[in-house]
Amino acid sequence: MAIRPPKTLKSTGRKVPITRYRNVSPTQTFRRFTVIWANNDGVPFNTTGFFATLRRLDGTFVQAAGFDSFGTARFSRVRTPTNQAYVLRTFRDDGTLFRIRSVPAGVSSFVVIG
Repeated sequence: MAIRPPKTLKSTGRKVPITRYRNVSPTQTFRRFTVIWANNDGVPFNTTGFFATLRRLDGTFVQAAGFDSFGTARFSRVRTPTNQAYVLRTFRDDGTLFRIRSVPAGVSSFVVIG
């Protein structure tokens, strides 16, 4: 269950109408497939200049996406939850392959550890 914002704003003390939040429907999934690259402690790497490719298991290319400086890459063409398994490859900007991971079907996001 998602936590709703407080009905009273602490900074001003004024009431916020409850109808403002009535139509909020929290969701537990991302709309597009998202990859996070983190170290063993769960802290995202600074991945500026890195990119990832996503392929189906038969080798068909799906999309390439660049990582931002916070270790996150978003694949805009892949809806979630995914309906098939993928192969994820991460590269440095000069084309050096860093990691290869299998992504299972039915996920909204995936974390590459290490």
